[in-house]
Amino acid sequence: MRAITPVTPDEAARVWRRIPNPSARKVVEPLTQAGRRVHFSTIARWRAQGWRPVVSGPHPIEAARDALDRATRLLAGHLPLGADTSVRQSEAGDVNDVELLRRSSRELLIRQIGLCKIMSSRGVLLIREKPAETGVLLKALAHATRAAARALSDVGSQSGRAPSTAPPTVPQSLVYRGPHLQTVTRYARRKRAYSAG
Repeated sequence: MRAITPVTPDEAARVWRRIPNPSARKVVEPLTQAGRRVHFSTIARWRAQGWRPVVSGPHPIEAARDALDRATRLLAGHLPLGADTSVRQSEAGDVNDVELLRRSSRELLIRQIGLCKIMSSRGVLLIREKPAETGVLLKALAHATRAAARALSDVGSQSGRAPSTAPPTVPQSLVYRGPHLQTVTRYARRKRAYSAG
């Protein structure tokens, strides 16, 4: 899959030089219209630092996907998620950044659904046998949810559609129906205390 490219200080500097009477907010407009979102305060900071290059990490969607993969491998080696969910190179050939972001978010959400189904079917067993690894997985799922929601919000704003104001609904298949969370937490504490003592 093609990487989602963030705006660089060099690109912002080129836009800055082309605009008459430039400002950080004026630089953001053409970049955002081109599907490359960046905050105006970032542009102002880059300008104050002399447009020096920055070392940027992976896109939040890619970071969330990697965290889910690491947590899954840490927990069980490999948990089957059904069909291969990755966007294929041939499908991502000539798509713009907005469409690539939409597809990447969709792929991340599909992985999350698969992992949530596994957690709902084996959650108590996983918490009982591997509480620390299960915690890492739950934290990665929460991070992935935030990253996907933010990315889909960006997709909606860049494609001209207003983001939905209706509260999101949780499918009933993903609602946790196991023992109460406090009971599970109490059990994990007792097990740790027994193991340590």
